[in-house]
Amino acid sequence: MILTSSERIEQDARIYRDQGKGSASANYHVLHGYAWRMTEQAAATGLVHLRRLTEFIRHRRTVAARYDEFLAGLPGLDQLPEPEGCLSNFYKYIALLPQGADRAAFRRRLADEYQIRLAGEVYDLPLHHQPVFAEFAGPPLPVTEDLCARHVCLPVHSDMTDDEVDQVSTAVCAVYGAMAGV
Repeated sequence: MILTSSERIEQDARIYRDQGKGSASANYHVLHGYAWRMTEQAAATGLVHLRRLTEFIRHRRTVAARYDEFLAGLPGLDQLPEPEGCLSNFYKYIALLPQGADRAAFRRRLADEYQIRLAGEVYDLPLHHQPVFAEFAGPPLPVTEDLCARHVCLPVHSDMTDDEVDQVSTAVCAVYGAMAGV
């Protein structure tokens, strides 16, 4: 979904979503496009969710605040800070393991020992290392590479219960404590 007040962006988005056609009524392609048309089911689901968006975001922020409190007690395990003047919807809750930590082992132990699976970690390989962008790759980006190597995404969703937050927090504390000697 794209929300914009720009007529140019709106027009371009409509062209891209309909296979690059300049007009919905003509088979005339003006751009390389895609089939990004939303299905009726996705639109209906989206409208229902939009009615509760404020509630969903408020709950996700509550989950994130509980994680913040929990992480404050684990030296070396930091949360990704919310930029000043911004309010995150916490689509992801990103925590940072200390430099040199074995992220794969941390994730594996959470899954094997506590059945906590850290999904959504799509940032482990930075874009400038992705094969499709090889022609655009420039010099190394050490901060990006460092953050990608040591981030984890703790579960957060709009209907997460306090018990689930506690279960994740307890598991993270146990695994991190064992790995870090805390």
